[in-house]
Amino acid sequence: MARDDRVNALLPVEVEFQREKASGLRRTGDKLEELLKQLAQVELEVRAQTGSRRAALFIRYRAVRQETEKQRWNFMVQREACGLRNHKELDILYPMPPPLKE
Repeated sequence: MARDDRVNALLPVEVEFQREKASGLRRTGDKLEELLKQLAQVELEVRAQTGSRRAALFIRYRAVRQETEKQRWNFMVQREACGLRNHKELDILYPMPPPLKE
């Protein structure tokens, strides 16, 4: 089998591999986007409350923020595994708001 034949035989596998990488990035980005929306919503709820209600919501806020930070880190790692090492786009497209203070 000639080298060109081997390369051509592997091309469909490479195409499928690239599709899977792109699909995985999309799913991870979608999940991050959803968590950022949840975080913004919980933040609004926390800011609108006082006293014990605010304290209870703040516990939820911390949990959502922690999950969002974890998902953002996962997305960064996945991007790096795909060869995307510049995360400026990530900061623009998926910005993390500064944390709320209790």
